[in-house]
Amino acid sequence: MIFYATPRVNFLQRVAIEFPPAHHDSATTNPWHHELMSVDTQPTIWLADPIPAACQAWLSACSKLAEEPSSEVDAVVVRTATPVDRNLLDLMPHLRCVGRAGVGMDHIDLETCVARGITVVNTPEANTGSVVEYAIALLLDAVRPRGDIPNEPSHEVWESSRRQLTGGRRLAEHRIGILGFGRIGQRLGEVLKVLGAEVAFHDLKDDSYFPRGFSSRSLEDLFAWSDIVSVHVDGRSENRGLVTGDLLESLGPSGLLLNTSRGLVINTADLRHWLARHHQARAILDVYEEEPVSAAHPLRNLSNARLLPHLASRTESAVEAMGWVVRDVMAVLTGSEPNHRVC
Repeated sequence: MIFYATPRVNFLQRVAIEFPPAHHDSATTNPWHHELMSVDTQPTIWLADPIPAACQAWLSACSKLAEEPSSEVDAVVVRTATPVDRNLLDLMPHLRCVGRAGVGMDHIDLETCVARGITVVNTPEANTGSVVEYAIALLLDAVRPRGDIPNEPSHEVWESSRRQLTGGRRLAEHRIGILGFGRIGQRLGEVLKVLGAEVAFHDLKDDSYFPRGFSSRSLEDLFAWSDIVSVHVDGRSENRGLVTGDLLESLGPSGLLLNTSRGLVINTADLRHWLARHHQARAILDVYEEEPVSAAHPLRNLSNARLLPHLASRTESAVEAMGWVVRDVMAVLTGSEPNHRVC
């Protein structure tokens, strides 16, 4: 296609940009996305971490992808692996946008971004459902164990298997405390209430921020009241070591701790001491301060600690929805308001 500009004629290649499905968690109302953009004016974007192929293909059609940070980069897209600190930002002096394919901001220097006029966007709803499903599945694993029929078809083995897999109480018969009552914590609370469980929460924000129908408790009272505590706080520095030995002791000798948020939230040495002292206590961890988990991790050999490889948000649909942060990145770079602006 050819278009004209006065006083002379310019022949510019035009690239048609496919508009992604509207249900993905990023900008859908930005009118620019329905237009065409000249190759000569395409911004330069660095994908610091990999994103799904569909998202990268769409981005490639409307931008130039850089192989590394440089003064030419207009925006950077990260997941969890790349820390966006002052040193990295210094390598991209003309940076206008940081796109976080995910939710947490603890590895992004927001203060410096604000000071430099850099817009930060993310995908706050992209993985909520996946994390909640995963948390529910792990809780059900813990209270309602399941197994296949035994290979030996004798009555004795059959009955022995049934006895070993008999749960003590239904999930609904537990008091469940939720530490951190943001999007994921609230959705988890809603699902647990539907199942019939008694739910309470603790959060830094005032109770007026949260829906009615849930009991708010102090941090200490939440652990003392609960049979199960599920952790859903962010990775801000103030939350490091938030779950201490004293809190675990108040959870009791048969309590269950589930963490699908950030590994740094729990004092690992205190957790090991609690689990070693109380063999009926259990911990289910999906996140760690250092990943992958080393062979020397202090919880590896404890029978009452279940360690999983950071899977809570790992559904293909959630990963792709997080990858569509590129649409909000392009909205920022073309002068439109993104749907999910962090700062």
